[in-house]
Amino acid sequence: MRIIYIPGLGEKPNIFDNIAPHIACTERIFLDNWELLGNIYKKEIDVLEYASALVAKYNLFRDDVIIGHSMGGWIAYHIKHLVNCRIVQVASWTDTKKIIGPTSNLSLIYFLTKSGLYFNRFMQQYTLRKFYKGKPSEPIFTETFNRVRKGNSSNVLNQLNIVFKPVKTIVKVIPDLRIHSNEDAIIHIPSEPFVEVPGDHFCLYTHPKEVYQPILKLLAEE
Repeated sequence: MRIIYIPGLGEKPNIFDNIAPHIACTERIFLDNWELLGNIYKKEIDVLEYASALVAKYNLFRDDVIIGHSMGGWIAYHIKHLVNCRIVQVASWTDTKKIIGPTSNLSLIYFLTKSGLYFNRFMQQYTLRKFYKGKPSEPIFTETFNRVRKGNSSNVLNQLNIVFKPVKTIVKVIPDLRIHSNEDAIIHIPSEPFVEVPGDHFCLYTHPKEVYQPILKLLAEE
């Protein structure tokens, strides 16, 4: 059994460092969206197109298991639509209305990002003070936000396309497991059944045991 790990917006594969060693498999593949999406802006890319590219590149099929955090879970959802493999969503969504943010207007999001009015030092400090200061998730939040703030802007826009760009195809698959914290300040809790865990949006990093245990239970059911 292969397990493919997909990180969220701005994240690197190290977001899974605290859970992956506890989940046995024949092969682990850690995707890096920063590398895969590149530094040239891809105006037309959306999550389904990206998921299709990943299916082709890694020969993903029904027997694989995809574990995605945040944006990675959204990508996993569309991979399941394509190959009907099992997926685990951690702090993720199947409805973009669950994303907590100042706006869902894609053009405005792009403008704020390009102009440095969104992913900037002020927004970082404000968000840190409001949600993460003094918490176990403070270091991983700071690392991730710094990467988005300082990273290639075209790459960041590509990642934002994955999150926000509407997909015309209707996707109706059901995640095999949803894991979420009620204290998540980035994604609202799912309307569907989910496993509640402590922590916040970065629960898999700060409370790994509570996250990997339900995953192990799911995998034992095959």
